Amino acid sequence: MAQPLDRSAATARRLALADPPYPPRLCTKGYLRPRASRWYGDTFVATSDRPADVHPDAVEWDDPATHRALLERLMDEYDGWAIATVPDGLEAYAPLPAGARIMAWFKKVAQPGGHRIHSLWEPVIVLPPVGRRDNRGRGCVPDVLIATAPRVGFIGAKPPEWVAWVLDALGYEEGDEVDDLFPGSGAVSAAIAQTRLAV
Repeated sequence: MAQPLDRSAATARRLALADPPYPPRLCTKGYLRPRASRWYGDTFVATSDRPADVHPDAVEWDDPATHRALLERLMDEYDGWAIATVPDGLEAYAPLPAGARIMAWFKKVAQPGGHRIHSLWEPVIVLPPVGRRDNRGRGCVPDVLIATAPRVGFIGAKPPEWVAWVLDALGYEEGDEVDDLFPGSGAVSAAIAQTRLAV
């Protein structure tokens, strides 16, 4: 695996927020149950499915190797990054690079799934840039956020509080470049723009 970029002498950093379609779920019978093509593909899997947005390459995200390739790309191209996923999707990104942390977004209200255990949280894998990982002069950021998921009819949409929390964990500073790699509903990009205005 590539080592994180070391630009400790530079001021501005390249940061990325990645909220890809969720990795497939390993079922008890040993096969992978697709999520990306089901929720973001251009064909319905069941009559009850309503894809909220169409990703032309959704089927590629039903392969765990695509998620691992995303992590490798982030390590190669960015100083710091965050990946949003689901609890049973963490394995698609393992092993995590040194310095990475797992934070938890606790959703007060969450859409129930087909499993008996109703998941009310989503993990966020975060790798802050070198030089921005301690709290000296920066304060601490909690590794848990409690915020309601937005009601926009878009599976996986993030609230503005989520974006501010993740940028804070990455040590975002004015002048940093922030890429939203999966624009989706546009909520992340809008929150990034708002955060830049507030800094």
